[in-house]
Parts: sequence; structure tokens; C-alpha cells
Amino acid sequence: MTSDLIRPEVAALPDYNAGLALDRFRAIYGIEARAKLDSNESPLGPSPAAVEAIRHAAAGTGRYPDASDQALRDAIGAENDTPPEAVILGNGSEDLINAIFRTVLRAGDEVVTICPSFGLHEFGAQAVGALVHKIAFLPDWSFPVDGLVRAMGTRTRVLIFSSPSNPAGPAITRDEFTRLIAGVPPHVLVVFDEAYREYLAGDASFDALAMLRDAGLSWISLRTFSKAYGLAGARVGYGICSDPALTQALRKTRNPFAVNALAGAAALAALQDRDHLQRNVALTVAERSRVAQALHQAGHEVAPSEANFLFFRTPGKAADFVEALRRQGVLIKAWQEEPFLDWARVTISTPAENDIFLQAVAMVGAGV
Repeated sequence: MTSDLIRPEVAALPDYNAGLALDRFRAIYGIEARAKLDSNESPLGPSPAAVEAIRHAAAGTGRYPDASDQALRDAIGAENDTPPEAVILGNGSEDLINAIFRTVLRAGDEVVTICPSFGLHEFGAQAVGALVHKIAFLPDWSFPVDGLVRAMGTRTRVLIFSSPSNPAGPAITRDEFTRLIAGVPPHVLVVFDEAYREYLAGDASFDALAMLRDAGLSWISLRTFSKAYGLAGARVGYGICSDPALTQALRKTRNPFAVNALAGAAALAALQDRDHLQRNVALTVAERSRVAQALHQAGHEVAPSEANFLFFRTPGKAADFVEALRRQGVLIKAWQEEPFLDWARVTISTPAENDIFLQAVAMVGAGV
């Protein structure tokens, strides 16, 4: 039987809670989407320079891409004052998360993360037989530094968390980060997921790389071109590693050609278009504040967010609330992690799409 071939750890995993593609939504619901706000995509899309780079690279797709990703790694290294040997590319940062777990975890090892958290931080570890300890945010949505430190023991192999944190949105402060890395045992790999780092500003923005370099730990900072750079469909993520040996090991556990030629060309062009990045971030930050205030005024509890989304409490089950919004052509994501089954995450988009979302929320709340 096929089921006998599947490892129990894999069989027990839930399906990934992905957003719904527009063509799938149309096929299922028989209507056009009015606002797609379930996948934290950029409201402005990719840089025009990135689109043009894809067109230019298309003629060369009969050849394999550069397996070393040298041009893009050089550019990322220069951007972050990092030697390119410490940079690893992946088919989205999810590719690298799984490569990390395949590289360092043994069955029975332990992983520490936060709750709520990005699903692959948990499921990727469980898939290789690791035990995951999830530490809840504090009631004010600050990072549970003391709890995370206490959870790390002799069997802990990886500490993984994101900031700004997906799905809730809080960002770790410099003081919290200082205390956390000071409490990490030397045998633990720190995986700092910075997928939403471009949205940080003011006191929430600090040089985490410099602090990690000074900590004397093994670490990797994960980043992506899917969010602020608007290249979600291209699937390009990258990591900056503490040690070139870690980079080399990760290359052995991810696809040898992790970044296709079109995606690599697009990412390189996007990295160079700072104006487009800044426009996207500025629009998102302004709209995030407006939408959060509107949700508060409508009676919803909203977590403080430094990212391009908001996490808010729904009346009743989030799955029912989200389904009612879908019937109006509005897509957001119901969270499926205990104890947050009455919370949903909405992407911040253009003013027009955000208004459609707020109007739909009011109608669902009124029972329309």
C-alpha cells in the first residue's frame, strides 16, 4: 500500500495553508476577486525593470542557469557588506528553511520557535523527525525572550523565528534581540527569518547582522524578494550565513539549480531599483496604519504590525468569517494554528482594495 511507504512524520503533517490563486478562486466561486489579500503580495507588483529583465532573459531559457548564482550573490553581498561566499540562494526562503532542517536536524532533535508562527518553521522540522517547542507571544505581543531562552536545552538544535513576525506582525526590539542571542547556547543554530525586514522603520530597525556577527554563534538570516520587491511568483529567497561552510552544506540539500534564469535576472534588477522598493514600502506603511485604525473602530482586536499585513480577531471562527468575505470576492487568510482559530491575516494593498476589504468586513459584521 502506498500509505505504508510514507513516513509517519510526513503523513501527520497538515497541508500548507496557502493563499488562493485568482484562477482557482474564479473556478471555485464563479465570481471575480475584488480584493486578493491572502498572500502578503506587493500592491505595486514588481519593478518595471524586473519585468524587462525577465523578457530579456527569456531567449536564453534553453540553457541551464548559473548553478553558483554568482551575479546575484555578488550583488546581495555588496548590498549587505557580506562576502558572496556567505550568501545562499533558494526557490523562495521556504526552500532554504527546509534545506536548513535537512542539513542540521536529526530525528529527536528539538527546535524552538514562537506562536503564532509561519507554518514551515514548525512543519519543516517535524518532517525530519524533530520535536518543536512553540513559545507564545506575551499578552502585549512583545517577544517572549525569557521563554525562548528557557526552552533551549541540550537537545535543541535550531532556534527559528521571524521579525516582523508572520502572521502577527510584531518586530523584535534591539534590547529583546540582544537578550535573546545572549541566551542562545553555542550548539544551537539561530535562524532569523527577515522576510519582511524592508518594512521596518525607526526604533524597530537595527543592524541584526552586525549583532549576530558579534555574538559568536552559528546563524543564518533569511530574506526574500517575494514581499517588498514584488516578485512572489518568481520565487527567489536568500540567506546570509555565519560561516561559508554552512553555505556550502546548504547547497548540498537544496536543488542544484534553485533559482531559474528568469527569476535570477528579475531579482538582480529589482535589487537595483531602490525607488520602486521605497514607493511600495511607503504606500504599505501608510495604508497599514489606516486599515488598522478602521478595524479597531469596528471593534476588532488587532496585533501591532511592522509588516505588510494585519492580524486581527474575528467574530466567531475565522474560517467562517473568511468564507463570508470570499462570497463577496474578498480573499484574506483564516489562521489555522491553535489557539488562534478566531484570528485572520489580511494583506495591506492599495487604498482601493483596502476599502473593498473594510466595506466587506462591515457587511459581514452586519450579517449582510
